[in-house]
Amino acid sequence: MVVISALGTGVSAAKRNPILFVVVAAFGLIQIPGLVAQSISPLLGSLVSLGLSGVFVILTPFFFGGLIAMANESIGGHTSVGTLIAAGKANYVPILVVYLGLLAFYFVLGLVSVLVFAVGGAFVFSFGGGSGGGGIGASPTALVVVAVVSLLGLLVYLGSVFFLQFFAHAIVLDGVGAVDGIKRSIRAVRQNLSTVFGYNLITGSLGVLFGLLGGAISILSSPSFAAPPGAMAPTSQLTGSLPTIGTAGVVGLTLVVVVLSALVGGVFSVYSTAVYRSIRPTGSTLTEAL
Repeated sequence: MVVISALGTGVSAAKRNPILFVVVAAFGLIQIPGLVAQSISPLLGSLVSLGLSGVFVILTPFFFGGLIAMANESIGGHTSVGTLIAAGKANYVPILVVYLGLLAFYFVLGLVSVLVFAVGGAFVFSFGGGSGGGGIGASPTALVVVAVVSLLGLLVYLGSVFFLQFFAHAIVLDGVGAVDGIKRSIRAVRQNLSTVFGYNLITGSLGVLFGLLGGAISILSSPSFAAPPGAMAPTSQLTGSLPTIGTAGVVGLTLVVVVLSALVGGVFSVYSTAVYRSIRPTGSTLTEAL
């Protein structure tokens, strides 16, 4: 089975090329300033996180392009940071174009969803007051419209993530541009739905696990959970039951997460590349339109 064999390829290639772990860890270290700032002040944490978001937007295309090239090279032997730099520079523009396009698309989709909820909520509570009039109630029609539109929005988001997940692999490995990278990703996924679903099941499970761990660190690092000086008692059971770990604890736990993420990310960078290599369109499909 492709999903299992590709995972084995990822493990063996990453063990043979520990530089992959170093590269992923270096990228993960960028998140530490935001968490440390949050442990000092929520406002400072928000400002630092906002600034780091811009850094991530700039660096992510370079990192993805270079890491995919390193992963591809490691499957056949050994790789180096030189590959990261060369491939990151060579594929930066097309990956950035798609990346920014997707960010804009998801922003608009999220904005539309918020507007639907707001307008739909207004209709539900303004016009749902029953036959007697004057009362506030729920309009079944409005509820159905909000539910259907929300479901469609969710399906559009999940569908775009599912079908476009290999666009960077296509750009780097097949030497195509932004548009063709999108086309090839869609074609590869469409023709190998069961394989890609199995791959996403494995990667998604680990993603949820790391997301929960990151969320826990974010909560524990927030000074808002600490009881104010001189307070007689916690203001709530929730506040009183959550410990705070301080700046040193935040840094320590974050480093643990970075190391774990580096180990998993190093393997999965090769894993995703091996999966794409096994499902990539070949022959005439290199130039064939959708």
